[in-house]
Amino acid sequence: MSTIQFQRSILILAWTLLAPFSIINAMSEAPQNNKENIKDKNSENTRKERIVKAFNDLRVDNLHILDNFYHPKLKFHDPIGEIDGLEAMKAYYAQMYETVTDIRFDFETLTQEGDNIIGTWTMHLKAKGLNGGEQVSVKGVSHLRFDPDSNLVIYHRDYFDMGAFIYEYIPVLGTFVRMVKKKLSHD
Repeated sequence: MSTIQFQRSILILAWTLLAPFSIINAMSEAPQNNKENIKDKNSENTRKERIVKAFNDLRVDNLHILDNFYHPKLKFHDPIGEIDGLEAMKAYYAQMYETVTDIRFDFETLTQEGDNIIGTWTMHLKAKGLNGGEQVSVKGVSHLRFDPDSNLVIYHRDYFDMGAFIYEYIPVLGTFVRMVKKKLSHD
């Protein structure tokens, strides 16, 4: 191998090894496109923020906010039952929130995998006729799936202890449920 061939080989090797870093460096120094600075509507943080906002802002007098959160063909499941469609979901919330005087969700975690987000939360609820109007706190988990085309929630499933949510706070029935839980406890 001649000296010129050797030098050429070293240059090719150096270019092969260093070129990717030069391109990355040039890209990082290039002016950023304004569109890249705007949060993508499907981004993880935007979806998580929308979930927290929808859960905490929803009240009986603003059910219209669900139009920008749920897909018209929504499938919803919770310990009470199943609901198909946005309009049925609005009717469900209208009935459920009718006696609510205050509600807040504190999210402990929100984890995203693709179009799915799983959130663990504690709901703090005050409602007329439930626990004498005093606050009830219940832990739960929600699984939400976003439709990639519309970026609306098309699937929503809630998991929580219905006994801790309602049954324990209804007179007579609540006493019975607490008694059974105490007998079955591991303590």
